[in-house]
Amino acid sequence: MNYKLLSFFINLVTIFIIHPATAQQAQISGTIIDEKGQPLPFSAVALFSASDETKIVSNTLSDTEGKYQFTQLHEGHYYIKISALGYTPTRSPLIILDPGAKYAAIPLVMNSTPTNLNVVEIAGKKATIENKGDRFVVNTEKSALAAGNAIDLLKSTPFVSLSASNEIRLQGKKTMFLVDGKPLPASSMQEILQMIPAGNISSIELITNPSSKYDAAYGAVINIITRKKELEGTTGNLRADAAQGKYGNYNFNGRLTYKKKSITLFSMAGYNKGDQQSFNGSDRVLDNSEKPDLLQEDITRTFHQHFYNLQTGGEWTINNSQTLGVLATGRIIRSKGDFISDNRFSKENSRVDSALYTRSPFENKGSIFNYNINYHLLADSGKNDLAVLATFTPYKSDFKQTFYSELNDGRTPPVYKNTNHTDIQIYIAQVDYTHKFSRHWLLDAGLKYQNTNSRNSILYEDNRNGDFAVVPEYSSDNHLKESIAAGYAILSKNWSSTTLQMGLRAENTDASYVGYFNQHAIKLFPSLSYEYKISDQYSLTLSYKKTINRAPYNELVPYTIFVNQNTVFRGNPSLQPQYDNILTLSTRLHQLSIAFIYTLSKNMFGQFPIAQDFNTKTTWFALQNLNDAQDFHIDLLYPLQITRWWSAQNSGSIFGYTKANGFVMDKSFTLSSNWVNLKTDQTFDISKRLKLEIIGYYNSKMTSELTSLGSYGNIDASLLINVLNGQLRIGGDDILKRNVYWSGQDFGVYRSSKDRYMDSRRLSIGYTYNFGRTKIATPGRKLGNNDALQRIQ
Repeated sequence: MNYKLLSFFINLVTIFIIHPATAQQAQISGTIIDEKGQPLPFSAVALFSASDETKIVSNTLSDTEGKYQFTQLHEGHYYIKISALGYTPTRSPLIILDPGAKYAAIPLVMNSTPTNLNVVEIAGKKATIENKGDRFVVNTEKSALAAGNAIDLLKSTPFVSLSASNEIRLQGKKTMFLVDGKPLPASSMQEILQMIPAGNISSIELITNPSSKYDAAYGAVINIITRKKELEGTTGNLRADAAQGKYGNYNFNGRLTYKKKSITLFSMAGYNKGDQQSFNGSDRVLDNSEKPDLLQEDITRTFHQHFYNLQTGGEWTINNSQTLGVLATGRIIRSKGDFISDNRFSKENSRVDSALYTRSPFENKGSIFNYNINYHLLADSGKNDLAVLATFTPYKSDFKQTFYSELNDGRTPPVYKNTNHTDIQIYIAQVDYTHKFSRHWLLDAGLKYQNTNSRNSILYEDNRNGDFAVVPEYSSDNHLKESIAAGYAILSKNWSSTTLQMGLRAENTDASYVGYFNQHAIKLFPSLSYEYKISDQYSLTLSYKKTINRAPYNELVPYTIFVNQNTVFRGNPSLQPQYDNILTLSTRLHQLSIAFIYTLSKNMFGQFPIAQDFNTKTTWFALQNLNDAQDFHIDLLYPLQITRWWSAQNSGSIFGYTKANGFVMDKSFTLSSNWVNLKTDQTFDISKRLKLEIIGYYNSKMTSELTSLGSYGNIDASLLINVLNGQLRIGGDDILKRNVYWSGQDFGVYRSSKDRYMDSRRLSIGYTYNFGRTKIATPGRKLGNNDALQRIQ
């Protein structure tokens, strides 16, 4: 553990959470709202003396709910002046303050300022993070760290973790991803996120307590909201990013939007060239005798990748209550590289007696497309809300790899090669309906159908007999079909201080692996949420949700993949779904948010050894089901506006406990641990044109499944400069170069210790140029349902 880094975080938490009490004299408090009655957070509020209008007595910023307060005031006559970008400055009536008085000013209303501008955004300054009950909204549009793609931006987001393989989880739960409310297919999620420029993201919704509306396969939801300008005319931007570590990463993209009255058209095109290298080092002990065999394996993977990204779409506002939209996205992948494996064999604590060197160049060609059509109806002044969408996702990949090996005694084993072809087609149709009854009752209901047709063929060839020939036992031709039909209903009611939500989702799953097995299951997934609102600043929420984690398509087919002659991975058609029961108790104490999360899992997945050959030193691995697993953690979020120019977002799990048990190679094992992770985001508004953002994070040692994981932590920083009608970003990732991912397993006759790290210490620079002449569009009519209106936009 890096104790200096841990001490750094402890000091941060101490500074930011502990506040000295202040003596109370006379005080003034109030709220700032816009012309629609919505609070305006982080507006500049200045208190003047009526006897000397040139003297500012005190100034502050309104909080996330538009509230402000001045304390320790003397008696006298005062007035308040407020200002915010995009709004006309407003002055309060005269305030007469008596000794010891607590004056509550009437709400101060600010009116937006219409004007003609050249690529301008009219908006008050939003809070970086807003707590909205079942979700947090992270406003990223002005973030200095909004460089690279969506995955790069998510690294800085509270409660979001990225594994060494870029798996993204919110609060440690399996996470569903939406883009502008439209679901992404799980099989292509990472590819789609990589094609979304971070600078084109307006905000990220972290839905920590999703209702039965969302697929039962997920315990959390992340909704990425892209930038949508309510400005008529033609606007666009050009972006160029470059990052350099040992290898370089270069990205170019442009976006164009045309909006006139009821029609909005947009398109985006981009190119990314990314070179990267990763290193995996492992020590593998193959039996439990006094002198066990030791296999030391070092694998270096080098990738040279080219990505071509395309997006186009449009939206037609048919009338004040109906919209129709279409969207098409595409990503073409071309990559080459080389895997170099160096295996050394010996007895433990003895010199190396043999070595195997393997070089395996590869070539990959793939593509992923998404075609979406959606319709939205908001009728009866917001009482009825209907959304319909259909998505088609074709995914193709051709991966070819050849393995050349050499022993240290000069012998050359047979050359073998794999050709892996994947063709997946996913169809999704979804209908969601909301009806608002009188007396605050609300009904949400919907249907969803998803069909997946997956074909995967593996052709294994070697030249053991002099010429390349197919080896049938290692080759396969797999065809997997799966359809999921689901329906849900959610009934909720809002009282003056409480909200109750009850939901039930039913899913019917039919899966067939052609020629091997058929599966059929009907499962019910309940959800429940109860919120008690003590005041605008204090609330308590209790929620429960049951989820299912289905095995990945490619793991259900009996494939065989050789990393080298000593490391082999196999599919497992007998995998059973994993079920999670998630119980959450969360509370909001002014700006402080705390959540207690307990998860009980059945059939948890884990990658473990299934067989060993002590003569050839070969180990076979497969994804397997464990028995029971438990996880408990306490999450904390504490945003602070320290000064007008310095804000902080402190988050993380201040305590965690994990335990799992299961069978590996017919023996029972149990593993548990306590853990902690912390993240702090410090933002410094140095001037109107200059912003500095620094993120520090630390994850302690912990266990996951039956694997021990090491600690890691780092610092990322970025500088945002507004210049020449655009934004220049200069940043550094993995500044401390501490992102080494260690993992270990101990199953008696098999023990391993692995290190993994990537070329991630990078200096980056990027520039976004905005162009176009626009005018402010006429505000739309308010139909009595603000949430629904936001969904239309």
